[in-house]
Amino acid sequence: MDEFNSKFIKEFPDLAYVRFVTARIDADNDRVTLGAIYDRSREKDYNAQSERIRNAAASLFPPFAKVSVTARPSVTGSRELIHLVRDFLQKESAYIAACAEGDNISVLMGDPPSVSITLTPSVAEYAEKENVAERLKEFIDARMFTDVKVRLKRREEDMAEVARTLNEKVYAPRFSYERPGEGRSINPIGRNSMCGEKIEGTAKYICDCIEPEYAVVYGTLLDLRTREYTPKKPVKGETTRTFASFVLDDGTGRLRCVWFPTSATKDAVKFLQNGSYYIMSGRTEYDERAQDGSLQMSVKRFTGCEKAEFEINKVVRLPDPDYRFTRPEKYESLSQMDMYGRSAKPLTDEDLVILSLMTVSDNKNRPGELIEIAAVRIGGGMILETMSSLMRPHTNMTEEERSAAGLVQSDINGKPYFEQILPDFYTFWSGRTVTMFPFDFNMNILKGYLDKLHIPIPETADMTLFAEAAELRRARAKTRRALPNALALAKFLTKQL
Repeated sequence: MDEFNSKFIKEFPDLAYVRFVTARIDADNDRVTLGAIYDRSREKDYNAQSERIRNAAASLFPPFAKVSVTARPSVTGSRELIHLVRDFLQKESAYIAACAEGDNISVLMGDPPSVSITLTPSVAEYAEKENVAERLKEFIDARMFTDVKVRLKRREEDMAEVARTLNEKVYAPRFSYERPGEGRSINPIGRNSMCGEKIEGTAKYICDCIEPEYAVVYGTLLDLRTREYTPKKPVKGETTRTFASFVLDDGTGRLRCVWFPTSATKDAVKFLQNGSYYIMSGRTEYDERAQDGSLQMSVKRFTGCEKAEFEINKVVRLPDPDYRFTRPEKYESLSQMDMYGRSAKPLTDEDLVILSLMTVSDNKNRPGELIEIAAVRIGGGMILETMSSLMRPHTNMTEEERSAAGLVQSDINGKPYFEQILPDFYTFWSGRTVTMFPFDFNMNILKGYLDKLHIPIPETADMTLFAEAAELRRARAKTRRALPNALALAKFLTKQL
């Protein structure tokens, strides 16, 4: 509405005590409803000229439009000031807004009122270059009809907290449930002991098994396979023993399982049948054969049961509001200076996040674990921000795999796991459209990791909507590293030199 207000004040300068903040358009009935605020000290003037104000606003629309205006006096309170500050920052710079959440915005109601925004030195320096304080003051003054003081304050990073965060190995995310009272456990009936002591109590959802732990799970047994092996401690007269591998499915997810019997439970393999229901207990560990960060359970006991009737309540992981392990960086390059210009019109002006992934292997059938992710935000035909991070795989990379990826062991040591990094990237792309190339291959990899963490899938668009696949292939960087590839595609879409 800023452009509309500028035009309104230019045409009717004596009505500058009115600001329009919302517009609701009913195209079917050619009706426009404008929401406005006016200077509280000019309330008598507004009441006397309300019809003129409506006619003045209507004159800026086509003649056939039916325009109505609803207005209220401006309120200068701390809550309203904070809302305006956040609205401005979200609109002008997500980079600053991400650093100014929570207690970093303070308001002092005086005469005049003042707003203080506390930022880290690097972000404060960027905000000063962008003249954020003066622009924010103009934004507030225009909507509150008051002379507000705005200042930027610098704060030093808590290095002890930074060190603790970087050295933390386990990231315990927070959860939000659609139906908190329902619970997240399954309690089947009709239990019969089959291997070891009968398992009592409830089982957890398979979708909640996201890190190595001792767990009790329930589900339908699928894809049962049995093989013989030579036990380390055979009983007298025993030469081979049968072990089983299978999948357990409870409707929320699937878990690969393997069961090696002891000498006391070696005959229990006869109780395992496809399509039957079981409660199983054992230890979950990262699956070294799959090498994709998923879990596999080593089953110790299992108990037969009846089918459990339960309603699956959805779970969405809520990442921390702040970036914990990696942050976006403002993109600056000589190619964006005016003196170089632009070689051609950009292929898209949309606000997009270009995502690029690197896995342990470049084998399309067995890519292995995700070890690097990069995101580049473009908008208005320009490259705006970048964000990237290497990740430590849960299984060891061979020297050949590291060399093929252009890495050495020290590049991986100390890096966070994907469970820690992906919430930061969710914060970065939240509310924006994500695109990748090739789309299907990358999306299948990303979706698997987001599903493990219960992070919502972002809104996506295939990059071939903006350019031909052959052109995109030629535009990619001649490396497997994620950030160079994402930047190369970003420069191609924005036609940056």
